[in-house]
Amino acid sequence: MHRDRLTTLALLAGSACLWLAGWAHAAGTVTIEVGRAEYAGLLIEDAKLDWKPAEGAAGRVGARASRIRGVDATGPLSGFQLECSSLVVAGDALTCARGRLRGSLGTLGAQDTAFKARIDDDGGLDIRLESVSLASGRATLEFRLADSRWKATVELRNADLTGLSAIAKPWLPLPEGFTLAGQASGTVRANGRSGNLAAAEIDLSIAALAFANAEGSLAGESVAGLVQAGFTARDGGFDVKAGSIRLSAGQAYSDPLFLDFGVHPVELDFEGRLDPEARRFAASSFALRHRDVLQAGGSATLDFAGESLLTEAQLKIELLALEGAAPAYLQPFLIDTPFKDIAGAGSVSGDIDIAGSLPTRAVLEISDVLLDSPSGALSVTGLRGQLRWYDDALRSRLAGTIDDALFQSRVSWDAARLWGLEIGAVDLPFTTTGRHFRLLEPKLLPIFDGGLAIEMLRIRHAGTPQMYLRFDAELEPISVAPLARAFGWPEFQGTLSGSIPELQLSQGVVTLGGNLEASVFDGQVVVRELQLREPLGKFPRMHASIDVDNLDLRLLTNTFSFGMITGRLSGGMEDLETFDWMPVSFDARFETPPGDRSKHRISQRAVTNLSSIGGGSGGGVAAALQGGLLKFFDDFGYDRLGLSCRLDNDVCRMGGVEKAGSGYYIVKGKGLPRIDVIGSQTRVAWTRLVRQLGSIMESEIVVE
Repeated sequence: MHRDRLTTLALLAGSACLWLAGWAHAAGTVTIEVGRAEYAGLLIEDAKLDWKPAEGAAGRVGARASRIRGVDATGPLSGFQLECSSLVVAGDALTCARGRLRGSLGTLGAQDTAFKARIDDDGGLDIRLESVSLASGRATLEFRLADSRWKATVELRNADLTGLSAIAKPWLPLPEGFTLAGQASGTVRANGRSGNLAAAEIDLSIAALAFANAEGSLAGESVAGLVQAGFTARDGGFDVKAGSIRLSAGQAYSDPLFLDFGVHPVELDFEGRLDPEARRFAASSFALRHRDVLQAGGSATLDFAGESLLTEAQLKIELLALEGAAPAYLQPFLIDTPFKDIAGAGSVSGDIDIAGSLPTRAVLEISDVLLDSPSGALSVTGLRGQLRWYDDALRSRLAGTIDDALFQSRVSWDAARLWGLEIGAVDLPFTTTGRHFRLLEPKLLPIFDGGLAIEMLRIRHAGTPQMYLRFDAELEPISVAPLARAFGWPEFQGTLSGSIPELQLSQGVVTLGGNLEASVFDGQVVVRELQLREPLGKFPRMHASIDVDNLDLRLLTNTFSFGMITGRLSGGMEDLETFDWMPVSFDARFETPPGDRSKHRISQRAVTNLSSIGGGSGGGVAAALQGGLLKFFDDFGYDRLGLSCRLDNDVCRMGGVEKAGSGYYIVKGKGLPRIDVIGSQTRVAWTRLVRQLGSIMESEIVVE
């Protein structure tokens, strides 16, 4: 016969003492010793019962046993002692007004507590234990047993939650690997039949709560608050009514969310069902108030033992306040992105559905939202609109049953900034389903004093190896200076314009349906045969050929600390290959275009720097420019200039505009005084050349 620990204590306190003490009273002074006995499924060893008469009362009764086996809920009892110093007999009723219980009671541990007990004339048993040692705390226990039905009330004082979970394990087992610690005080009421729990109510104050699942994806530390709930057994599980949780201190983590209840307390009211293994809780309704962050309600299913805590949900967001929600709910998902420090203001409301731990629908209203990244990655003001997103399965199921307009989204903003790019007001209509996105009509995205005229933007299978992107746009003239400032480049002059035709991302490769054309430095730059592999991977690779036509060298050289050069420059770079954005091979040549009739002048500083790059004696040229008549000239005329480099295996094979003895002309002079820059090195280490160019660009020394 299986009994829970409360029933067992009642049987020991009542049946073993009070009932036996009753017939002992009828027979006179009696002492009974039994080496081994079985009673109500219990195996009792070395039992001793005695009764002594006492004036004014029915007598004094005691019961002892060295060991009691068969108590499944607690394990064996040892050193069991039960004494009643004042037993009163009234008809068929027995009352112990003053009693003492001692012994090691299995998982309940060592006990020494006063008690009161009574057996009614109908056989019902009532016991009150004044101070039970329970889970490293203390408890007052009131218990009633009638036939096999029982009721219990426990008043807890600073009980250890680890110990309580061990005691409750037969009815409410924790998921495997789940750990629980902390303290609880309050009241627990329960009733049942034999060893079965029928119903329970809890009203507890929790302090220093710590918990974690086996995977570490769910955890809490120093949590404090109040917990209330009513449980009714049904079909092996429990229906939960009038549940509420109030958390006012501590922190909790559910990958990747981190919540600080001391800063933003949480109030949660719920009803639902807990499964027999206490692994899943299905909330038929809940109301959540996360102070200054979120007000929401709906239904949800929690899986305490699974990889994802929230597996099913229908959420109604009454208010998501972004000032509090951005650090709590947005930043954790962006921790590995440049937007990890995003802050916000404004509000979001709407509905979100989740099935199989994944969202299936989101219909959100965005109201006067401001987003800002202190690091400068992103800023948006006046963001508003409606976002309607469905997963693929739901979208297909609803197709033809609702108006297509209900699948469309529209957002707008007053101003935005992305990595320093100033973007003006825009209104964007689009649809988004699953991992797919499509802009519904051409739009001009204002950028500084120009813009990007988007004809088509379509994305499929975003974030997967099958991701596909199609993008067609025209770049309307944008001043290069603010663009350069935004990206931290030297401040170019002129404008940037051109086209981006049929840009596609398919199977991890970016290609263009035509040439990428741009106007810059009063000339043209054309990118041909562009291929970009794994652009979002760890080591992106690029192939392209670049044509440069008629750039204004004054605009170009004024941008860098290189020295002034006037004239035009044409050329290009064939078969450029990069790995992780670093060039590994190309065949490049840049020179004065044939028939250029513009003014050709070059400053002293530019002469020195070009001589250094070509392997000529930069120091010797500098000394010559500072001595003799040359020092009186700020600049010199030239006929042609140019450089070539064929990069392979980290070696740059260099050349100029034509041969000059054993070297090559980088600058072929013209007029008086004439100065030529002749390169002598035809093989230069690429890494060394890059370092040399970087030093020249960063140099503050002015020779001219």
